[in-house]
Amino acid sequence: MIKPVGMTVAGLDTGNGAGGETDLRVFEVLGIHGVFAITAITAQSTKGIKDINVVSSEFLKKQIETLLDDFNVEAVKMGMIYTKEQFQVVNELLHDSFLVVDPVLYAKDGTPLIKDVEDYKKIILPIAKVITPNIIEASAISGIKVEKESDVVIACKKIRETYNIAHVIIKGGHSKGDFSFDYMCNEEGVYKIGYHRIQAKDTHGTGSVFATAFTAEYIKTKDVKLAFRKARDFVQSPIEYGLNIGKGVGPVNVSIEIMKKSMKYEVVEEMRRFADFAENNEKFWILIPEVQSNLAHSIKPEYVRDLNDIATFRGRIIRRWDKKVIVGHPVVFGNPTHTARMLLSIILKGMNSTCLMNIRYDDKIVESFKEIGYETVEINRELEPSHGEGKTMQWIIEYISGEYVRIPNVIYDKGTKGKEAMIRFWTKNMEEMIEALDNLLKML
Repeated sequence: MIKPVGMTVAGLDTGNGAGGETDLRVFEVLGIHGVFAITAITAQSTKGIKDINVVSSEFLKKQIETLLDDFNVEAVKMGMIYTKEQFQVVNELLHDSFLVVDPVLYAKDGTPLIKDVEDYKKIILPIAKVITPNIIEASAISGIKVEKESDVVIACKKIRETYNIAHVIIKGGHSKGDFSFDYMCNEEGVYKIGYHRIQAKDTHGTGSVFATAFTAEYIKTKDVKLAFRKARDFVQSPIEYGLNIGKGVGPVNVSIEIMKKSMKYEVVEEMRRFADFAENNEKFWILIPEVQSNLAHSIKPEYVRDLNDIATFRGRIIRRWDKKVIVGHPVVFGNPTHTARMLLSIILKGMNSTCLMNIRYDDKIVESFKEIGYETVEINRELEPSHGEGKTMQWIIEYISGEYVRIPNVIYDKGTKGKEAMIRFWTKNMEEMIEALDNLLKML
C-alpha cells in the first residue's frame, strides 16, 4: 500500500488539541502519511498555555532536512512557528514546496504564538501558496478591520496582492449570524462557502484542523477549489461533536467520522445477527403484526443526531403464510420508518436506548413482558391530535415523557380507526433485545 506524504511544521500541544500531533491525526484520517517537524513544545491544556519551550533553529533545520531527504513530501502545512531564525529555516528549505500557512498569531487564551510578527510577514507569507487566517488574523495581517462581509473580500484581496499569495482563505468562524461563511480568493475570483453556524463550546483546534484537512485534500486531488470545499465539509462534524474534556475549551473531535463509520459497521453486523435469530426461531412469527414489523438500531446514543444515525431493514420483517419469518435485507440508515422515528425520539429524550421493534399487540405478550421484568405503559391513540403523517411516534414519546419520570421499555396501544393495535419495545443494546425476545417467546 502506498500512501502520499504530507508534512506539518508546528508546535506540540501537550493537551493534544491544536498542535502538530493533531495535524498527524487529521492526515491519518484522510489517508495521508503525516510527518512532523516540531517548532516548539508548549505546556498547554484546555485552560491555556503555561509556557513555551522553543526548538532551536538549528534543530528545526535538522528535522526538516532529515524528513525531506527520506520522504517525497507533496505539501506542507505550517502552524505555530516562533522566531525569525525559524522563519529563515523554513524559507530556505521549503520555499519551493506547496506550503499551506495557518497564521496562528495567538492561542485561544491570547498567548502570542508568533514572536516576530513583522518578520513573519516578510519571510513566511511570500513563500506561502495558501494562507488560512480567521477574521481576527486577517485583520492583523491586512491592516483592515474586518467587520462585515464586504470587508472580508477587501482583506482577502489585499493579503493576496501584498504578499503575492496564490490562494487566500479567510474563515468566518469568528463572525456573527446564523451562517458561517468562508471565502477564498485567487486569480479566478472570489469563492464563498456557507454553513449553518454550530453553537459549540469545544472548538480548540478548529483552524489547525481545517488547514491540515485542506493540505491533505490538496495532496489527493491537486485541486485547490475542491480541497477548500472538502476541508470545510470535514471540519463541520469535529466541531459538532467537540470533545467535552478538560476544564476549559475542549478540542474538536477529528476522529468522529471514523468513529461513526465504525459504529455503523457494528450496527449492521448486529442487525444481521438479529435477522438470523428472527428467521431461525420457530416461534418468532407470533410477534409479527398484520402491517409487518421492523427493527430500528442506532449507533451509540450520545452520537445520534438524526435518522441517518439509525438503521432499519429496508424490506421489513414479514411473516409468510407458512409462519416462516423473512427479514428484508439490506440494512439501511436514514429510512424514515415508524420504528426509526420512535427510537430517535426516545434517544433525543436522553434515554440510553439503541434498539426498538414493533410487535403484534396481544394481552399475553404484554403480560409476558411484565413477567420478565419490563415496565409497560398503554397509550390511548384517541388522544392523539391531528398533526399529519410522520408525527405519531414523536407525539407518543412526548406524551409519555410528560406523564412519566422515564419512558417505559414497553409502549402499547389498542389501536383506533384505521390504526392497528401495536406494541413497541426498546432496549439499551442488541444483546438485551435478543435475550428479552428469546425469553418472551419461551413463555408464549
